[in-house]
Amino acid sequence: MRFFQRIFTLGLLLSSLGASAAEVMPDIEPSKMIVFINGKKYYVHTVEAGNTLYSLAKAYNVSEEEIKENNPKMGEGLKVGQTIKIPVSEQQIAQVEKKRKKEFLTHKIKAGQTLYSIARDYNISVATLCEDNPSLNPQSLSIGETIWVRRTEVGSSSEQEAQAEIAEYADNLNKATDDGYEYIVVKPGETVYSLSRKHNLSEEEFASLNDISNGLKAGAMIRIPKAKEDSVDDFDRAADEALKREHEAKLSAEENLSFAKISADENLDIALMLPMNIDSKPNASYVEFYQGFLLGLEKLKEQGLGNSKVTIYNTEHSAEKVARITKSPAFAETDLVVGPVYEDELKPVLEFAQLNSTPVVSPLANIVAAKSSALYQLSSDPATKYDKIADLVDGSRDIYLIYAASYDKEFEGEILKQLEGTKYAAYNYSFDQKSIFTPKNAAAQPLEECEELLKKEKPALFVVLANSETDVDRILGTLASSKVALTERSESCADYVVLGTSRWSRFQNIDHTSYFNNNVVMISTYHAKRDSAAVREFDSRYIDAYNMLPSLYAYRGYDTAIIFCGGMRSDIEYKMLDKRYTPLQTGYKFFQTEVGGKYINREWVRINYNSNYSITLN
Repeated sequence: MRFFQRIFTLGLLLSSLGASAAEVMPDIEPSKMIVFINGKKYYVHTVEAGNTLYSLAKAYNVSEEEIKENNPKMGEGLKVGQTIKIPVSEQQIAQVEKKRKKEFLTHKIKAGQTLYSIARDYNISVATLCEDNPSLNPQSLSIGETIWVRRTEVGSSSEQEAQAEIAEYADNLNKATDDGYEYIVVKPGETVYSLSRKHNLSEEEFASLNDISNGLKAGAMIRIPKAKEDSVDDFDRAADEALKREHEAKLSAEENLSFAKISADENLDIALMLPMNIDSKPNASYVEFYQGFLLGLEKLKEQGLGNSKVTIYNTEHSAEKVARITKSPAFAETDLVVGPVYEDELKPVLEFAQLNSTPVVSPLANIVAAKSSALYQLSSDPATKYDKIADLVDGSRDIYLIYAASYDKEFEGEILKQLEGTKYAAYNYSFDQKSIFTPKNAAAQPLEECEELLKKEKPALFVVLANSETDVDRILGTLASSKVALTERSESCADYVVLGTSRWSRFQNIDHTSYFNNNVVMISTYHAKRDSAAVREFDSRYIDAYNMLPSLYAYRGYDTAIIFCGGMRSDIEYKMLDKRYTPLQTGYKFFQTEVGGKYINREWVRINYNSNYSITLN
């Protein structure tokens, strides 16, 4: 069954009764794909044997006159193989809109996203997205527009299928439209410069025809003037490639690099730059990172993704030594750089990367100043950390900040930034025979007991800023006890959540039962617990190989290898964008900060300790 034209002919049944014949019209399954032409919605249909104006009008629920009006070249009749466009009625769109809610997720379109990138993000068919969103115009997505994503289809489609589908959409659009333009899909490595040269346009003319304000992304659909039929394509591809190489050789930090994938039959040359020891003292954390990285390469090899050669360079946290390493003959053959760990060592590595179009992965640091389109940061973007709790601070809950004599000032600063313009009550916590909550700001009312905060009907959010293990333990215990007391007296208790910080993981003596009893939520840059099958499998391999349990450094080393060494075989051509990676339990998704800027992971993990003693991640 063809993707855009799910149409079949069941046959033309003729029965002869004397001198008369009765015709049974062939059933037509209408296409579910809609294309946009000059702002109007159309089905694209290729005429097959047995199709008539009557049968098409009936199948698509339009009049024969409407089909004729929109296909002036149709002439007096239909021809097999002819492409026609059939208008979509608002009634049809309204019918699709009814099938929503429980069966669908919603996705709000962000700047720079394309239909292709959204399909890759959810690993869902482009056809399904278009079918479920008949008002969606793939050529011009509106930032902030909400689209529907069918839950049962998430994860059902591959990258290769998405590429084929978006290309077929463009092909159908070209068949159905005659507006003087040709619609094409941007391929990996293509730039405004190369496409402008290829189609005899200036970069300014190209920009006037296409929205490239957020950069040019592989998978995006663009338009270029259609060549006249009598023109001769004398484009010199060899000369263009030479010009492209010359242009890329002059790339500055203000422009994006293009990366070439390494095929599965080629050896992938990796430079792993880690401070394996400092001042002659071994650094166990980076040894574990290296061990996890090697297990990642082993896994990729099992999956048929080729062989890799790893050269480990001990940087010793020395910028001078890093500079010497990048000038060595062996380093010149590097296809992928992982490291160095610290930002003050990055400059010579990025200079090498800029000249050689070599990706550089910063596996652990939050990079502040370095700017290069060669650079990928695995650590989560601080700017997006609290996007994960938007539902908790949207005004639907009473908010209480709980301080103590010792409190987490960094956590406080982050929370106050999120609460700008939002009303909240703040209390100082102390303990003297019992827990005492003293008003800290004008919105806080004096309390006899903590129970008073839980008697309200409105749901609540408690942000516990205390950073002493004892204070955190007591505050959580007081909240849980108050909830139990109210329940035992058959009094209503507000639905509440406690927001903590991932730094609580250093506490050794808190019974985690109190996390579940209080619906504790934490936001973390990384999560890997042994309740996950993927984590258990990795742990088993790591123990077999190294006779010890893995640390978070080992997990991050494995993730780095799986994402980037695997990505060098294909995804690097797409700059690793528009795809979510989850090697173990933590997800990664990369965005570019600006044209010429670094690529940064914006995925954080929200850890929910639920009252049914389960842990969920989102």
